[in-house]
Amino acid sequence: MAVVLVAVGISSAFLSVTPAQAHCDSAKGPVATAAHEALESGNVNLILPYVKPDAETELTAAFKEASVVRKTGRTAKQLADRYFIETAIRLHRAGEGAPYVGVTDEETPQAIVVADNAMLNGSMTEIYTMLDEAIKKSVEDRYQVVVNARAEAKELNTVEAHRERVEAELNFEKFIYELYTAASNNGILTEGHAH
Repeated sequence: MAVVLVAVGISSAFLSVTPAQAHCDSAKGPVATAAHEALESGNVNLILPYVKPDAETELTAAFKEASVVRKTGRTAKQLADRYFIETAIRLHRAGEGAPYVGVTDEETPQAIVVADNAMLNGSMTEIYTMLDEAIKKSVEDRYQVVVNARAEAKELNTVEAHRERVEAELNFEKFIYELYTAASNNGILTEGHAH
């Protein structure tokens, strides 16, 4: 149970600072992959779940256009694929209320790869291991800052040194509180995804 709470906590605590924000913009991300699969199979329904209902008409029209153009030659196929993938990503980002900045070559962050693997194989073991290691390191690093600040405050015994000790202690407490709050479902995890 503790591993589950901590696993949720670490993912929540770092949600806003991870490179996953660019994940859906990536040529290797889930939106581009689904768009390519839709084109290859001729089934627009494979990409439609990635956009809001009000974007389905535009995406379906782009799919039909791209499907026709793809048949006219190799270069046309590449251009049509690129157009459709860009349209799918743009509409997906619009549905998130996020700006479209183009298709990137960003690698998929390891945490996303591990999450995808868990959904594919039905095992959470790799996720727990990854999160456990990340949480332990983050907590230990922050605690070491407290230890160092306390030692320096004791040695120097100045107001400034004690101020730095207090700041380190409060930052550590805040970090632990935010991890716990996120893990106990009172944190920032909500439906949908944030990027």
